[in-house]
Amino acid sequence: MQQGFVSALDFPSMEGWVNGRDGAAWLFLAAVCHHGKPCDPNAETSVDHSAWTPGDGLDPMDGIRRLVSDCRRWFPAAFASAAAPMPDLPALQHAFCGFVTLADWLGSDARRFRFRELRDDDRMEFARESARKSLRDLGLAASVVRASMPAMPPSFAAVTSHPPRAAQQAVGRLPISREAALTVLEAETGSGKTEAALLHFLRLFHAGAVEGMYFALPTRTAATEIHRRVDAAVRTMFPDETTRPPVVLAVPGYLRVDDREGTKKGECLAPFEVLWNDVDRERWRFRGWAAENSKRYLAGAISVGTIDQVLLSALAVPHSHMRAVALLRQLLVVDEVHASDTYMTRILVEVLKRHLDAGGHALLLSATLGATARDALIRCADRAHTPDSLDAALAVPYPTISAAGRSRPVTTTGVSSDGGGRRTELKLEPIAQNAERVASLALAAAQAGARVLVLRNTVSDAVATQRALEAVAASDGANALLFQCAGLPAPYHARFAREDRLALDAALLDALGRARREIGVVVVATQTAQQSLDIDADLLITDLCPADVLLQRLGRLHRHHDECRPTAFRSARAYVLVPAGRDLDQFLHRKGEARGPCGLGTVYEDLRALEATWRLIEAAGCVEVPRDSRSWVERTTHPVALAALASELGGVWIDHHISVTGKRSAQRVLANHQLARWDTVFGTQESLFPGKELDQRIATRLGVSDRRATFDQPLRGAFSPSVAELSIPGWMMHGVQDDARPEDVAETCGEVQFRMGGRAFRYGRLGLERMEPAAVADEQGGASAVIDV
Repeated sequence: MQQGFVSALDFPSMEGWVNGRDGAAWLFLAAVCHHGKPCDPNAETSVDHSAWTPGDGLDPMDGIRRLVSDCRRWFPAAFASAAAPMPDLPALQHAFCGFVTLADWLGSDARRFRFRELRDDDRMEFARESARKSLRDLGLAASVVRASMPAMPPSFAAVTSHPPRAAQQAVGRLPISREAALTVLEAETGSGKTEAALLHFLRLFHAGAVEGMYFALPTRTAATEIHRRVDAAVRTMFPDETTRPPVVLAVPGYLRVDDREGTKKGECLAPFEVLWNDVDRERWRFRGWAAENSKRYLAGAISVGTIDQVLLSALAVPHSHMRAVALLRQLLVVDEVHASDTYMTRILVEVLKRHLDAGGHALLLSATLGATARDALIRCADRAHTPDSLDAALAVPYPTISAAGRSRPVTTTGVSSDGGGRRTELKLEPIAQNAERVASLALAAAQAGARVLVLRNTVSDAVATQRALEAVAASDGANALLFQCAGLPAPYHARFAREDRLALDAALLDALGRARREIGVVVVATQTAQQSLDIDADLLITDLCPADVLLQRLGRLHRHHDECRPTAFRSARAYVLVPAGRDLDQFLHRKGEARGPCGLGTVYEDLRALEATWRLIEAAGCVEVPRDSRSWVERTTHPVALAALASELGGVWIDHHISVTGKRSAQRVLANHQLARWDTVFGTQESLFPGKELDQRIATRLGVSDRRATFDQPLRGAFSPSVAELSIPGWMMHGVQDDARPEDVAETCGEVQFRMGGRAFRYGRLGLERMEPAAVADEQGGASAVIDV
């Protein structure tokens, strides 16, 4: 069969398309493998021989010969002898696979590509016109959008009517080129980095350097909030509604494009099975295409979503090739890039390398980026860049913009800060393990009129603090001071159903947004509330965390100029909750393993960084942003500073230093093993993907392995009329079969109880909780390995 196939395909006429032996064959294999991942052409299971056997008067080889003949007629330039050959590059083969996969998804709408109604000689002309119309309707025809823009390069006024801040002005002065470029903007929280990113995109798009944008955030909550802001800005940037690109919310479980919500009716590739609540349903059926399946989020015109969608484009998981090639045309914006761990940073580095190698553009945003992470990211563009020493890192100005390209080394430019610095008094409180005392501290401030934000490192501690707060408030007759959603007191964290999270997001912005309440309020939350949300507290109470995270949390304190702030809280103040007993080595165990309460050693595994932060707070008693930002970040994240601290403390701290650095090395090795190998020829053993079980393990590392509990009958939500499904964190379902479904469902006393895979859960205004004894211990303030993303 193989020889007949090669002869029918007329491979000799294609060999000149690619430099190098068998180059065209590898491209052909890449095209054939457009259903999710590479396959081994020599494996018996790769070919269904029965499909290639003549029968019923048809010969598959004759069909191939006719197709080749048609291709010669449809694409004459491809068979011209003067055509320049393509380079024989493995990366091109992998990208071609992704391109064909994306084309297959786009062309699989039988309602638009109605080939059965056509004669053979009409097919290509019809297909080309249908493809052009589809790209326009999907918002992917960038040239159409660009033609509607003014001839003059855009200014900041095209993004918003507000005057530009210093960081935004600096971004507006960056040179615009079609050459690949990586830009890193480091500026304090509240300096307008989001709008600066939108200006950068608009200038690149106007110049034809990019065709879209993917805005990546660390959490789903941050993505939904930034999507709202980006959608509003895009309406200003592209006032012509007929050509305005769609703005997709790229978060699984949501169906939102621009300000419209869709309703899912099925799970299939095509035809579209989502209903959009709009009178112009035909238009929205196409405009919402990228939002309808997480695998095609990156193919949107402008998308706002989580960082895991970007990272999946570099991993050896199904459809990563399609994700990757769709991303290549975009400006990749990564907000709060410092939030990624070692494993995720290694994957992001691979994404950036591919993106820049293909001529792409990327913008990284951070308020607290350490030199080690910045150096690793910049080397994606400038391979000759060398890491900064601790002294050199401390000398880098802040705020700053770093820019590099394939043909130009990195340049670092200081950015002036808006107005004066923001000084915050820091007070250590050794009550982290006492939820009642934390609640009393917060409630006393609220009784004085303050808007209080309590940030706990774990969901279990947030729930325990919320329970204690409600008890203290009830005894004081102060229930009106509790944060409420739909009239019910609640904590704010990620473990809620989608419908309830939307209600919680709106309630949080109402409680801590720009409009001030007449009385104080206490919001108990996890780190979900600290990232990319425009909220403003009068007082912050926070668990001990690394200094870079602490500075980010402080960005939610006195964020806006507020003339109505209570007199006692006119100066910014934060309480930092620490364990009783000054020595963190009480939480260091055998071989330097760290495990303690309040996320110490679990959420934040490196106690060296926590000890360094604790020392800075003790020594200074306050911090001023942006003046102290660089110093605080480097002294608590730079490897030289942390190694010196471990050496000074000695004993078990040396073991801990070895343990942490060893784990991070192992995480980098693990990430390397799980990357899709674009540096190897497509279809060789090195390029093949692992099986389904390892696919799931890779997803687990990204925190995207949540299990969905889908109920036969919608439940009453904690704050919404109905909930169809709940997302259960993967760690809660470890060892449970994939086909497990909710059972023994009962609704009592305002909460739902059910079992799934032998595990018992309850869901209500406190969120999703496991009911096993171990979970109960966690709820009462014990250690928890939950990272709330």
